[in-house]
Amino acid sequence: MNPVKSDSGSATVAQPQTRQLTRASLDKEIQQLPSLSTIVMEVLQLLDQGDVDLPALMKKIGQDQALAARVLRVVNSPFYGFPSHIGSLKDAGMMLGVHSLRNIVTAASIMGHFPPGDDESFNRLSFWQHSIGTGVAAKVLARQCGLDQEVAFTAGLLHDIGKLVMAVYFPADFAQVLAWRDEQDCLLKDAEQAVLGFDHTLVGIRVAKKWKLPELIMAAIYYHHKPASKPDAPFAALAHVADILCRGLEIGNGGDSLIPKLDAQVMQRLGLEWGVVRACLPEIEALNANANLLVDE
Repeated sequence: MNPVKSDSGSATVAQPQTRQLTRASLDKEIQQLPSLSTIVMEVLQLLDQGDVDLPALMKKIGQDQALAARVLRVVNSPFYGFPSHIGSLKDAGMMLGVHSLRNIVTAASIMGHFPPGDDESFNRLSFWQHSIGTGVAAKVLARQCGLDQEVAFTAGLLHDIGKLVMAVYFPADFAQVLAWRDEQDCLLKDAEQAVLGFDHTLVGIRVAKKWKLPELIMAAIYYHHKPASKPDAPFAALAHVADILCRGLEIGNGGDSLIPKLDAQVMQRLGLEWGVVRACLPEIEALNANANLLVDE
């Protein structure tokens, strides 16, 4: 068994012979994972059409009761702040419009794909709380940067989806990663590199491609830990800042007790000043006080 070193040069760990997930097998394994539901894929296809028939679209969403319930839950959450309760998909479509609906359907369907479970060493509920928190923070910051708030929310929500894929579908491999994280007291991404030879960003973008997620979201998933290497991916930069803010605010837990270093160049690229970011923190915390409303218990 050959040892593998992390990018940071940490101590070596022997590669287990029974491991399922390797860089060589990653694409094959990902292709065998379940796709999003047929109805969700049909809804997303309808949304990608130039002239969307809104009543037909909402009827299609209504064919998946769980998806419809999640869409209404998101629409009625404090994140949108509508003055009255929206009780029907028809009203939701009229209030939101096609662009917002696409992002909500994407987020709602993926959250339903990975409901909170009883993983021994990885708390899925806390993971979703952190992911929602990052989405909220990205959305609030996007308003300050003049970027699309809906795309920012989805990018933040899904930035760590690769962790969840490993926890759910490759639990033995991920258990070794978590053990290495605990033994070395390191960031989860460094433990992934040490044990697997790659990290959750690679798993995440492979799954995102399988699900045909938008390019902007895929870039955020893959580059949020290294935004400087993709200067033309503003939502990766937003997810980077939002993720670190939520770690500092202790909003949920994405699998780490440590906080990565913030790339200062990203702040400059986004045109964000610390005074503006600090002024946004109360709103981010207030909105995240209701994050549990979006998670299936």
